[in-house]
Amino acid sequence: MCGGKGNRLRPMTKTVPKPLVALNGEPILKHIMRFYIGKGFRDFILCVGYKAGLIRKFVDEMQFDARVEISDSGEQAGILQRIYAVKDRMGDRAIVTYGDTFINIDIDAMRQEHERNLPSATITIAEIRSPFGLVQRTDGMLVTSFDEKPLLPYYIGHMILERAALEEIDPAMVMLPDGAGIVAMFQSLINRQRLQAFKHDGLQITFNTMQEYRQAETAFINFYTQQEDG
Repeated sequence: MCGGKGNRLRPMTKTVPKPLVALNGEPILKHIMRFYIGKGFRDFILCVGYKAGLIRKFVDEMQFDARVEISDSGEQAGILQRIYAVKDRMGDRAIVTYGDTFINIDIDAMRQEHERNLPSATITIAEIRSPFGLVQRTDGMLVTSFDEKPLLPYYIGHMILERAALEEIDPAMVMLPDGAGIVAMFQSLINRQRLQAFKHDGLQITFNTMQEYRQAETAFINFYTQQEDG
């Protein structure tokens, strides 16, 4: 998924799309694709939108050891619309990942979990510690629980998706803006008990602000230093 505008990362994304923002001297998209090529993947579809021409140029210049297609649904398309546009080119299932998020995922383990139960989709989750004490209460404001800074699971923008899930959805859902469509699809799958989660405990790097970008750069350099030392 390479179509977002990355507005919160401006002025950096005023001249380049977010997947081409450099980490450790190279675009994060290059790191992501190189990771999957190293795992044996050879077929990629980049769903572009904002500054699509720069991503096309990037692909032409990189000459990856892989087949790379471009799908351009326009700058205003939502996430689900971009995915839906390539459903007939993705085989029975595909791995969907954001072009601005590097995840050191154990893809073999995730595929095994997915194939064991064959849900419509398996989303990758991680845990984050809430900085707050979370309270549950009744409508009458009687507190029923207090959980001090709990670990909370959250979606990290990566999934295995069955093509059948796209063929079953309401076409009106596809046209919902931004991320509303993909959230609606997830909710529909939840209602039918067709959405599974896979827990990831390792590195995952993304950034939406300049402060997060600086933190991501440090984390990424440390990750590659450890890889080389190992």
